[in-house]
Amino acid sequence: MRVAMWYSNRDVRVEETPVPQIGPGELLLRVEASGICGSDVMEWYRLDRAPLVLGHEIGGQVVEVGNGVADFKEGARVSAAHHVPCNTCYYCLRGHHTMCDTLRKTNFEPGGFAE
Repeated sequence: MRVAMWYSNRDVRVEETPVPQIGPGELLLRVEASGICGSDVMEWYRLDRAPLVLGHEIGGQVVEVGNGVADFKEGARVSAAHHVPCNTCYYCLRGHHTMCDTLRKTNFEPGGFAE
C-alpha cells in the first residue's frame, strides 16, 4: 500500500509498504480521508522517530475484521480517533481525554496518511 512517509516537514515521500497484518481484536481500514492536525506540523517532538506515517482523525471502510471483533463488519464505514481514552482517570473524568495516559498506548499504526 502507499503511504506518505514523513522524514521532516520538508521531506515527505510517497512510498510502498506492506499492508499491515491484523491480530485478534483489531480492524484493518482502507483510509478514505485523514485530517492534518496541528500536531502533524510540529516537527520538534518527532524528529528522533523519523521516518513515520503521520495522520490521525481518519475516516474509511473496514476491509478486514480480526478474531473476537463483534461490533464491526467488513464494508462498514467508520471514523477513528487517535487513541482510546480510559474514561476513568482524573483527566477523562474532567473531559480532558487527550491528556489520558492511554494516549501513548493506544495509537493506530501506521498513521492515517496511508491507503
